[in-house]
Amino acid sequence: MLKIGEKGRVIIALMLTFGVLAYLVQGDRQGTKPAGVDLPLERPVQQASQPDTSGATKVAAPLKDQAAVTGPKAEDILKEASSKAEGGAAFFIEYRLERDRQRSQHIALLKQIIDNPNSGGEGKQEAQKRLVELTQQMDLEMQLEKLIVAKGYKDAAVFIQPNAVNVIVMADKFGDEDANKIGDLVYRSTGRPREQISMIHKK
Repeated sequence: MLKIGEKGRVIIALMLTFGVLAYLVQGDRQGTKPAGVDLPLERPVQQASQPDTSGATKVAAPLKDQAAVTGPKAEDILKEASSKAEGGAAFFIEYRLERDRQRSQHIALLKQIIDNPNSGGEGKQEAQKRLVELTQQMDLEMQLEKLIVAKGYKDAAVFIQPNAVNVIVMADKFGDEDANKIGDLVYRSTGRPREQISMIHKK
């Protein structure tokens, strides 16, 4: 009977602890985010906990919202690469480095959500789904870059996002015929409509 009593006390203590934690988390969420309001998809993700000036600890946004973050923005990658190299082969090297750097940060965030024992089931599923999508997109980007170069262009960089595909092509001349040719190639490879495909010409 002594062992059963000890187990019972442990179970009761655990239930009380989880109950208090759930109450505190729920109260903090109600104070920081109105019910039923979702965070913007491209909003910067907060850390797991952020101390404020009063020393209190704030709970981050729900993990399901963090997993829905789209990750790096094409314009940020382009801006960073352009600041280091305006054109030529150096630009494409910088673009790929910056794209991979920002992508790696996003992947690390998703893995943290997946590995976090406090993450909800829905949040983990969304993070796992996004991680698989990113892996597929990275592989497809490399394939498309090789296919574009195989068509006679000097170099190419592709960045696939949830609702857009950005293609940068290195060529001496680039006209409507080139844009249509590459647009068709990207469409066949990704299934994205032409209006989601944007192209930039670099010399």
